[in-house]
Amino acid sequence: HSHRHTGKIKRGPLDPSYQDTNMQGVVYELNSYMEQRLDTGGDNKLLLYELCNIIKTATKADGFALYFLGECNNSLCLFTPTGAKDGPPSLIPSGPITFGTTIAAHVAKTRKTLLVEDIMGDERFPDGTGQDSGIHVHSVLCLPILTAIGDLIAILELHRHWGKEPFNLSHQEVTSHLSNISMHHFFFSHRTYFDNIVAIDSLLEHIMIYAKNLVNADRCALFQVDHNNKELYSDLFDIGEEKEGKPVFRKTKEIRFSIDKGIAGQVARTGEVLNIPDAYADPRFNREVDLKTGYTTRNILCMPIVSRGTVIGVVQMVNKLSGSAFTKTDENNFKMFAVFCALALHCANMYHRIRHSECIYRVTMEKLSYHSICTSEEWKTLTQLNLPAPIYKEIETFHFDINPFEEIWPAVFIYMVHNSCGKTSFELEKLCRFTMSVRKNYRRVPYHNWKHAVTVAHCMYAILQKTSEMFTELEKKGLLIACLCHDLDHRGYSNAYLQKFDHPLAALYSTSTMEQHHFSQTVSILQLEGHNIFSNLNSSEYEQVLEIIRKAIIATDLALYFNNHQQLSELLNSGVLDFNNHSHRDRVIGLMMTACDLCSVTKQWPITRLTANDIYAEFWAEGDEMKKIGMQPIPMMDRDKKDEVPQGQVGFYNAVAIPCYTTLSELFPPSSPLLKACK
Repeated sequence: HSHRHTGKIKRGPLDPSYQDTNMQGVVYELNSYMEQRLDTGGDNKLLLYELCNIIKTATKADGFALYFLGECNNSLCLFTPTGAKDGPPSLIPSGPITFGTTIAAHVAKTRKTLLVEDIMGDERFPDGTGQDSGIHVHSVLCLPILTAIGDLIAILELHRHWGKEPFNLSHQEVTSHLSNISMHHFFFSHRTYFDNIVAIDSLLEHIMIYAKNLVNADRCALFQVDHNNKELYSDLFDIGEEKEGKPVFRKTKEIRFSIDKGIAGQVARTGEVLNIPDAYADPRFNREVDLKTGYTTRNILCMPIVSRGTVIGVVQMVNKLSGSAFTKTDENNFKMFAVFCALALHCANMYHRIRHSECIYRVTMEKLSYHSICTSEEWKTLTQLNLPAPIYKEIETFHFDINPFEEIWPAVFIYMVHNSCGKTSFELEKLCRFTMSVRKNYRRVPYHNWKHAVTVAHCMYAILQKTSEMFTELEKKGLLIACLCHDLDHRGYSNAYLQKFDHPLAALYSTSTMEQHHFSQTVSILQLEGHNIFSNLNSSEYEQVLEIIRKAIIATDLALYFNNHQQLSELLNSGVLDFNNHSHRDRVIGLMMTACDLCSVTKQWPITRLTANDIYAEFWAEGDEMKKIGMQPIPMMDRDKKDEVPQGQVGFYNAVAIPCYTTLSELFPPSSPLLKACK
């Protein structure tokens, strides 16, 4: 590719101001910049502009212009990247692609790089650079930016002002190499290109073809490093075949050899470049390969591919075609190229790791769903269950105690749904399946378990029964389901604990960690076959009900309660609370969720007392975990501070529970028994 840009330039040593070290510095800057940008996606034009900016610095240019093709590919447009404040980047039409106008149009027409020492005195370009600022410009270096297959993408025009040294041939070489590297990076950031070479073999072939052309070698080999087994391996070989003018690589059984062997092995071990003019005169050369292939190796240029400080591969160029051995220039070109290789290999390996992880994840999910779905016996039995007569009356009271009815809790929930939303609100079979699978996905922790889920759902049922006309059918369904699912898959640890110990859940959800997980689990169960109780809704209603459930479950994060309660109290006290205002309504529902979540404090004393034991069992277990690693838990979670429990509970009632039920009874007077029981 590099020849394509440079025309017939003799490859001399680089101008001293572009010493190898400086050059490598620029390449590494380009590389690290690209690695940062690859993740961000975004506008490719802007990305190319930023790359050109790096090339501007490398060539000590005073300015540059970047042109892209216009609508029908027969005109140029100047790219201007305006800042975020001034709106998006723009393309300004700057004339047709033709001879006899500007230097950019000329280069777009010829697709050849052009170096002009004095733009004003050059008759080929009566319009010069075509820009108003052009009066300052003396020397111009203008090059086409082409894709790997030779399509024109853009024109880069570098400027030096009057009074400065004009550009020379070494600058032309530098820009050519850098634009090559840029283009490759650019394509790697361009998803569609990368999608075409996700197969690592195809990617390696691209690398090998490019490398051969770059240094004019007869053959090339690329080995990857297996650090665990201290081996180099490859299964792609260049045996000199060509098809349609392109080299063809033979895919063979993978060969492996020790990292201690041969020239490639030494490069892999030391990370240094080896340029060997006469292979047979070098004791490190491993002659076995020539014996096997019948090929004669004269000279070798071998280069490490380094990613993040580790050698991940070795590229070996064999037999210089033009000349007796590989030159210092070849080495420099090859070094720059190795940086690109590292990025390409890194991308491909990352992609393969992700694919592998995806497969493991799929298998795990499939296993998990098998174990988290209820059996057909379970849900079929549920469809037949009837409740004992005394329940029908008791279930309407706030202080109803579900404890004695553990065997029929699922049936209690089904009854509440039917009584609140109507028997035809859900398909019975799906509702039974869903309920039993939700039960199966609660863990056996002391407090945040299936019993707590049914208790909270009952409290919501009792509130809805007394405020029925205030809520839509969709809200009633959503809130009962949200309550049943609001602690799904709870592990018995607080959000603070998960965040402190960098639990994967905390990495997934940085705020309201467990609550977001509970909602995600709810959606997972709905997506299981035969479990989508909302499948009869249209898509807009389905989205609405999921949003009701999401907001309701997130509201059970007690950390959000204090602000919500304060805002609601202010709305109530100032008399502006409007139940038809969406955000007001969300706040009211949020408070209802807290009231239901804490409803064990509104039961009769013996039940409340026993529930407190369960809560503390969970708290203390978390405290024990913290002590194990030498951290001091908060008093509430410290089992050595049992005597502070009564004080702590009274504090909780005064700070959280009583204000919550007070505001709820102001909103819905029929809910006042909750406040009374709490007091």
